[in-house]
Amino acid sequence: MKKKLPDLTWKHLQNFDYLKPIEVYDMLKLRQDIFIIEQNCIYPDIDRIDPHCEHIMLYSDTNLVAYCRLVPPGKKFDKWSIGRVTVSSKYRGNNYGRLLMNRSLDILKRKEIKTVKIEAQQYLRSFYESLGFVKISDAFDVDGIPHILMKTEFV
Repeated sequence: MKKKLPDLTWKHLQNFDYLKPIEVYDMLKLRQDIFIIEQNCIYPDIDRIDPHCEHIMLYSDTNLVAYCRLVPPGKKFDKWSIGRVTVSSKYRGNNYGRLLMNRSLDILKRKEIKTVKIEAQQYLRSFYESLGFVKISDAFDVDGIPHILMKTEFV
């Protein structure tokens, strides 16, 4: 018997001011749960970049399943980037990370963005390569976790 997937709702908030307080809470809680607690990495997640970003959220009922932010040029890199890509541990194994990235890339394509950069955890290299990203740096340490820079270009 095939497992029934939950009904999902996408939210694309193009301005930080459009986020409801509960959405900010959900976003920060999910990022904390994954990047700080699960990965055992104490780092400054609240980095003053969020107010400049667009936020992509995937909900199942009131549960935040997946999240990322679209970072404009000049805030992280010289090009648009996708960051803080995360999927709740309760919902992994259902391709939500791929759905999230594809949704994000589609949004950026519609904006006629030509190049997108990411700072990826090195162990996720093949996942991002499957989405069209290519490695553009050697591995480097970010708060004790090996990362690489990657980019994709749209024609």
